Amino acid sequence: MLTLTPFDEKNNILLDRALQQETGFRRFENGDYLVSMTCPMPGVTPEMIAWWFWWHPQKSERYRMWFPGEHFFVGYAKKDRAYFSAPACPPFAPNTQYPIEKIGALALPLEIDFMTPEAFGFDPAVMADNDIPIIVCGHVSAMYGLVPHTEMAHIFRRTDDGLFLISRFWIGKRLKNPLLRKAVLTDKTAEGMAAHCFQEYRNLAKLLPPLFTKENCL
Repeated sequence: MLTLTPFDEKNNILLDRALQQETGFRRFENGDYLVSMTCPMPGVTPEMIAWWFWWHPQKSERYRMWFPGEHFFVGYAKKDRAYFSAPACPPFAPNTQYPIEKIGALALPLEIDFMTPEAFGFDPAVMADNDIPIIVCGHVSAMYGLVPHTEMAHIFRRTDDGLFLISRFWIGKRLKNPLLRKAVLTDKTAEGMAAHCFQEYRNLAKLLPPLFTKENCL
């Protein structure tokens, strides 16, 4: 059974290899959901992951390439124009992206505020001691920021042949409206998120190594 790791105890995921293997979804007593998914990513490096999350938001066709039929559009905030217009992948800077993607039966306009792992609450020392070179994380909202709802973390652990992805979504953590909570926080929503994440990152695991080599003329 999936372990209900509270958001405030997320560093436990970095420490515990058993937690890192868990997949599925489960409901907290307060109605929130935890979604957990994993994905082996042979041949993928931390540099590729950092590059991908800088490169793909620049054009929607790149986002659609990631998950055809489920990803439709992506943009970024005006304040982040210099970051995404850099001639080569710069050091990570917090940024806001606006994807439209299909989760379950619905195509939703989202806002994702990406931030450093430290700002999200991960301990850099624990990351370093447990072969975690990069975590892609942030706050997720619907309707372009009007409805905050989820905390998201994609944790990448080094392996002998690449990376291993440990994903967590704390759905409802940021959702306060009781009517929306009743409508949104369901098994169907959690299952749709798990299924989407499962396929999305398996697509990326195949796509990213040859794409990174081609686009960076390696």
